[in-house]
Amino acid sequence: MEDFGKDLEEDLEVTESEASEAQIVTWRTLIDLVRENPILYEKQHKSYNKKSDKYLIWTHIGALLIPPMIGPATEKEFYRLRQKFGKERRKILQSQARSGAGGNDTAYKSNWILYNDLMFLVDYIQPRQ
Repeated sequence: MEDFGKDLEEDLEVTESEASEAQIVTWRTLIDLVRENPILYEKQHKSYNKKSDKYLIWTHIGALLIPPMIGPATEKEFYRLRQKFGKERRKILQSQARSGAGGNDTAYKSNWILYNDLMFLVDYIQPRQ
């Protein structure tokens, strides 16, 4: 089971030249469809805790993808993308110079192909304390 998760993580590590064009299009379509449905990521949304509503939305989004996916698989795929985005975001924030730190260090810049597509999540992902 661990190897399966590792393979999925490696899928997200691809650069634009390594990923198939179809996979990139699928990921970007998924991201766009989720962005249009704040109930799926905005915890302050009035229906955020309504699992049945979210299940229907995930199912609908999955049906729109090429190839189509079932609802839970669609949700899991987006969760993986969100997790990768969070990791990339943390690397960037941690690499930014802190007061009194060596100013010559260059800040980390993400090369992940989907990083900018997921920037809409910045206001909704809270770092752990």
